[in-house]
Amino acid sequence: MSSLAELDRANSTELDLAGPEFKANARKHLADWATRPPFYVFNNGPTQVIVGRYADVQEVFSDPVRFSSEMPKGPGYEQYDKFMGARFITQMDGEQHARLRRLLMPAFSNKRTAQMEARIEEIVDGMLDEIEEGGPAFDGMTQYAGRLVVGVLLTAMLNLDAGQRRILLDFQELQPIVTALRPGQPYPPECLEAYQRADDLVKHVIADRRAHPRGDFLGDLVQARDNDDRLSDVELFDQIFGIFGALATTPRSSSGALHLIYSHPDQARQLVNDPSLIPEAIEECLRLAGNGYFTFPRIATRDTGVGGTRIDKGMVVRPSPLAANYDPRIFSDPLRFDIHRRPKRIMTFGAGPHHCIGNLLGRATITIAVRKLLARFPRARLEDVDFQPSYAGAAGELRMKRLPMLAW
Repeated sequence: MSSLAELDRANSTELDLAGPEFKANARKHLADWATRPPFYVFNNGPTQVIVGRYADVQEVFSDPVRFSSEMPKGPGYEQYDKFMGARFITQMDGEQHARLRRLLMPAFSNKRTAQMEARIEEIVDGMLDEIEEGGPAFDGMTQYAGRLVVGVLLTAMLNLDAGQRRILLDFQELQPIVTALRPGQPYPPECLEAYQRADDLVKHVIADRRAHPRGDFLGDLVQARDNDDRLSDVELFDQIFGIFGALATTPRSSSGALHLIYSHPDQARQLVNDPSLIPEAIEECLRLAGNGYFTFPRIATRDTGVGGTRIDKGMVVRPSPLAANYDPRIFSDPLRFDIHRRPKRIMTFGAGPHHCIGNLLGRATITIAVRKLLARFPRARLEDVDFQPSYAGAAGELRMKRLPMLAW
């Protein structure tokens, strides 16, 4: 492993990538990454190479031979194993990845997505009813965007009851601890306990669906077939576990969209007056305020380079899709929010073979949430138009803590 002395000191920086200072100033940092070559960050684990320019991020995403999604296990790599041993499709390459993608695709078909959209609309309407009953003041994060993971993902997708939903939410809330582990540090007891409860739940749900098949998203996964091929019990467990973790990013993107729209009142009024502008506005929101600044890491499989920066075998490569969305070579005046921009080829859902399998469902959920809020409360606004959010979450995440709003 290369040391700082062997690498270009001028192309390295000291950053706590999970710290509150970084999260509070994430846009400033990401805008900088979008214009500079990949650079090194040294921490308590392997050397990390941060990749932010659009072309460089695309290169890493599109080359699983040089940049493998299959991260090593062992001391130094604990912080990258957010699912505590479960292997999600995003952590695989080659034929193994392609096979699982074929088996999972029917669960994300247009037909199944349309069916879930109808249920999502019902659930969102219920959330808005509660806001109307308790308004006008409400929290756009804790009472709305943050509840999408419960109301939409765990109810509409997985049909879990309240107790079952709580088990998965408890595990999600502990993920910042998992991704902050130091080399050789064991998982804390509370993480192990939360994982075991989630493990028991997912296995119970799989057994129940095998015994009592249903025509829904989870049923599609349990019954997935590709000719004579099917998901093994271990694969099925890992994918259900990972899908929950991956799609839980939707509330973060939704809260980012709400903050962008309502901190630009003139553009919010345009969306109220002309709802046909909403889909393109959502793309602009996803460009500027996606769910976080990192996706799953890669490991360099050989000595190589990107954008003129040396990358040695074994280095952890961290492509930032959000930084790529700020690249001025691709998006003019990139930090300006413009619902008429119509951005194309945004990196929010990745690129190449690992382009997010659930991107259509994620887009649909965010669009429904924004469209229905604008329609129900056309005079909704931020309590303070100059409000600046604060963020929590694991390294790579921007979990907005609160978003004070007024419904009328």
